[in-house]
Amino acid sequence: MSSNDRYNLQKNSNLETLESFRILISNIKSLKDKTWGCPWQKIQSHKSLIPFLHEESNEFIDAIYEKKADNICEELGDLLLQVMLHAEIGYEKKEFALNDVIKNLNKKIINRHPYIFKKKEKVSLEKSQTIWENIKNSEKETPHMESSISKNLNMKIKNLPPIVGTDKITNVVKEYGFKWESTDQIFNKLEEEINELKEAIKSKNYLEIKNEFGDIYFTLLNLSNFLKINPESALQKTNKKFLDRFSIIEHHAGDNIKKQTPKDFQRLWQIAKRKLKRKNS
Repeated sequence: MSSNDRYNLQKNSNLETLESFRILISNIKSLKDKTWGCPWQKIQSHKSLIPFLHEESNEFIDAIYEKKADNICEELGDLLLQVMLHAEIGYEKKEFALNDVIKNLNKKIINRHPYIFKKKEKVSLEKSQTIWENIKNSEKETPHMESSISKNLNMKIKNLPPIVGTDKITNVVKEYGFKWESTDQIFNKLEEEINELKEAIKSKNYLEIKNEFGDIYFTLLNLSNFLKINPESALQKTNKKFLDRFSIIEHHAGDNIKKQTPKDFQRLWQIAKRKLKRKNS
């Protein structure tokens, strides 16, 4: 059955969806059962699951860019699994339950869309975004920080992975007009940062080398944001491509791989590139 057929059969079946969700709740509790549950799942915490949340988020984003509905559906399920596991951990630690998560989400949706749930008023895209931001800011525990974009961003990114933090910074500041106009602009900046790194390397100043390398990385991430590319996904694919090529090098070199000179590796690398190009064409 195609995804389109499944959609047509299930689109009006709220009762079926609720029953599936009830089964999912039961399955999660079985996974986490202290006696009969999964040994790996039982030892997980909010913190230990963070890498998997990153991984599943990236795979979901990839599925969106690839425009494959079945993959999007599957990856959404993997993301939902992460939500359910974190909710169950919260319940076990007596911090919150799944119902609290859902109630808080419903409250947020209703509160931030008064023109839908209170007034039934049609508003423009710009007005809807203004309403959202105003209500969101009024909900904050530290309203004195509202006036400072940089302080708010510092608070938001302090516990995020650096790549995610850079993406958030880039997305926020461009709303205020601080944005790139073209890829040429970014490449010019990248060239500038590379030259500064070269100078830092010449000076053998480790702190400057580290700072300039960070500037290059930040600029590259800005380029990925501008091009709407997931940088982690792109790097994962490059890792795989590298290992595919290195596998061919290993095959050619055999037991003598440790005896290859840099020139030998360059020659074998070109062979590997050509082989994979023919294979993928």
